[in-house]
Amino acid sequence: MAVVPREIGSDASTVPGPVHAGLLHRRANAERASRTLPRRIVGPAPGVRRPAATVVRLVARTVERPVAREARTVRARMPRSAPKNIRGATERRPQTASDRGSLRAVVAFAKSQVGKRYVRGGEGPGGFDCSGFTKRAYARAGYRLPHSSGAQARRARSVSRSVARPGDLVVGRGHVGIYMGDGMMIDAGNRRTGVVYRKLYRGLSVARLG
Repeated sequence: MAVVPREIGSDASTVPGPVHAGLLHRRANAERASRTLPRRIVGPAPGVRRPAATVVRLVARTVERPVAREARTVRARMPRSAPKNIRGATERRPQTASDRGSLRAVVAFAKSQVGKRYVRGGEGPGGFDCSGFTKRAYARAGYRLPHSSGAQARRARSVSRSVARPGDLVVGRGHVGIYMGDGMMIDAGNRRTGVVYRKLYRGLSVARLG
């Protein structure tokens, strides 16, 4: 077999003719394969450091831009205007009949009505029935009660006389009044008594609204 000098790549080698032809064929295949590789490499090979500018662009694309989009979304969901008195604002507690100031207003009104006539269905100012009297008394303290002894009693919770306060509600079967302390009450009893200051009688108990 004849041996001829052949130049393969940049090196001159002496190889047999058939072997040289095989090398050229493999080289052509490699060149075609290289042209089919992706033109853009997503990431650098292991151990290869990215240029600083590339790192900055990557951080902006993967971190800063999503964060900015999220911030815009949050701002868009926020109310356009906030209450003006947010600084120092406190939640107002619902008023109850156990507030001592309110109870004093109830007691003061009850005392001022002693001697008024009993009028069936009356809510004052000239006369009262029992639930009309308590309705008006508690209205002076800012409470709205129905004109019904049973409905008023259902809105209250029973308390022991040992902890009863002036201004608590006195309840009984078909009757209500206002507790004044020391076992006494003011109520619109009947046509004979009118609005009267008297001792709690049997069958009555004390209850508290709120």
